[in-house]
Amino acid sequence: STNHPTLTVNDLKHCAYMKLHMTSRDVSNLLFIEKKSVEMTRYRLKKKLGLKKEDNLNEYLNTI
Repeated sequence: STNHPTLTVNDLKHCAYMKLHMTSRDVSNLLFIEKKSVEMTRYRLKKKLGLKKEDNLNEYLNTI
């Protein structure tokens, strides 16, 4: 959160799930939301973090 102070609590929660190597289906079952919503959140996270389309969000999070 120090590198990216604009992230919300919900964004940080999704980042934590990704660092735990949870799939979109696992996260959707845990949060009782649709899989498409999880995928959209990941897309928005990439935009907030300033990553390009070809960059991998999971790899970026693992380097932090």
